[in-house]
Amino acid sequence: MKHEKNLTPEQKRKQRRRRQWLKALTNPHLLISVAVAWFFTNGWAYCAAGAGTLCHIPWLRNTGLIYLGILWAPGTPEKLLTFGLAMMIMRVFFPQDKRTVQLLRRKLRLLLYVTKMQFRAVVSRFRRKKIETISAAAPAVSEPCEKDCA
Repeated sequence: MKHEKNLTPEQKRKQRRRRQWLKALTNPHLLISVAVAWFFTNGWAYCAAGAGTLCHIPWLRNTGLIYLGILWAPGTPEKLLTFGLAMMIMRVFFPQDKRTVQLLRRKLRLLLYVTKMQFRAVVSRFRRKKIETISAAAPAVSEPCEKDCA
């Protein structure tokens, strides 16, 4: 590339990471596995909704549409399930492709670690604020007097 000479070391490192991810994610074995996993988790619902509509089978159409409605709801972990299933399928059908599995496992561990550290930072920030509000709301304690104690 022409622009590689003008890049800073940080930009070069990011570009190298992007290439690794792109290489791992465009691996034909992984693409086949993701396609099969996608059909198991989502594709059947699209086919059921389409076939039910074309063949006038209401229960088939309704089943597909209800499942699709659930998939399109916010917070559905469908992508995680699809990708996890794709990795399992890849291990079964392509056991010789250990490099991609190891790369994805490393990336997932790193992602999990970063997420865990971010969560811990949020929790500690919350605890600090809680302690600050409790100490601010507590009445000031005066020093004990010698006369009162005797």
